[in-house]
Amino acid sequence: MRRRVITRLAWMAAIFVAAAAPARMVAGSERIAAIVNKEVILESDVDDQLRLAEANLHVDPADSTTAAKLRKDVLRQLIDEQVILAEAARQNITIPKTDLDTAVKQAIGNVRARLGSEQNFQRALAEEHTTEEGLRKKYEPDVKKQLLVMRLVGKEVQSRTTVTDAEAKVYFTAHHDSLGKRSEELKLSAIVIGFEADSIQIKKLHTRADSLRSLIVVKKQPFEAVAKKYSDDPSGVQGGDLGTFARGDMVAEFEDVAFALKQNEISQPTRSRYGWHIIQVLQHFPKSDSLPERVHARHILLQAKISPSDEERARRKAMDVRDQLQKGADFAAMAKKYSMDTSTKDSGGVLGEVPVTGLPPNFRESLTGMAIGEVSVPLKGEAGYYVFKLGGRTAERDFQFEEVRDDLKQLVLNQKLKDAYDRWLERIRKNVNIEVKD
Repeated sequence: MRRRVITRLAWMAAIFVAAAAPARMVAGSERIAAIVNKEVILESDVDDQLRLAEANLHVDPADSTTAAKLRKDVLRQLIDEQVILAEAARQNITIPKTDLDTAVKQAIGNVRARLGSEQNFQRALAEEHTTEEGLRKKYEPDVKKQLLVMRLVGKEVQSRTTVTDAEAKVYFTAHHDSLGKRSEELKLSAIVIGFEADSIQIKKLHTRADSLRSLIVVKKQPFEAVAKKYSDDPSGVQGGDLGTFARGDMVAEFEDVAFALKQNEISQPTRSRYGWHIIQVLQHFPKSDSLPERVHARHILLQAKISPSDEERARRKAMDVRDQLQKGADFAAMAKKYSMDTSTKDSGGVLGEVPVTGLPPNFRESLTGMAIGEVSVPLKGEAGYYVFKLGGRTAERDFQFEEVRDDLKQLVLNQKLKDAYDRWLERIRKNVNIEVKD
């Protein structure tokens, strides 16, 4: 159901790998790894962050050479953080309490999301012999450090680093041969004849969805528990949590309901081509300057079991649709009448320009061999049978600057940010006393 992936600037990762320990009384048995001004970094701090880094980077602790190098990197990052914090103190950078409270709340919310349910969250608190308030107090110092680092880096590095179109064009010219080619594209329209269970099974699933909704709404069973036990979607193991999404990320019939729900409201059973959904919106996020309107939602999905006879019924229907098209039926009208792809059926089934490299392998050979204007035989996909019409093709070619300008500007910006950050960090290092122990 989901279609997008979000990435971050890799250079910023080094800043937030760890949060160094605050100033403290050091026990006699504690070994010191480094001192930045009067701030002590213990060997145990390095050990803790090393274990996290090894897990995140999938480093085998038995690989002594790699582990030793990683330990040096971790210590360097802990030192760098203390250098930045010292500079923040020198510049009197502060974090408003409201910003800190919001960030701590978000951090705790992330823990809740990872654990999958409120029940799991409360169990984890009990195992740690703490409360949510105790967790908040535990997180607050490290979150404050992260905010200080972000604010200072934003002020000294990010706000002073920009990329012009001219700089991106210089990169384009210098690296043109390494940018690859723009794949051959096919202008396609499609009619999707989805696999559907018979009407009796669909009605049974609807009745079952009604009963599951009653378990939650009437009998007050936790949504996440019902999702884990009954949902046919992989998200069921996470209590049905789908995370945050915007319009266009999910199928239209699902989104129409999700964006109309009030916070914590439970939807009536909603049908999409995937099955019957019971949806709950956990939070609404209004549109901002940088992000579209979004919701954080979870669902329970009941899917019909598709039998060979269901697949055969879809194949025969797709063959009938193709036969009508071969006899002169209008493709757009047939798409509107028969296609189960709700996002394209009302626009004539138009998919637009589709890169050949993005086609499923079992579609690629048939579609690339078609003549313009030709209608394909029904091709079997995961969701059903597809009947395509080829409207045109664009041969593989070099990228034009306008097509990759934004990507190149981001690429150049990333490098400029990294270089500017390294220069700035080296400069502020001269303002502190750093002592690394053997």
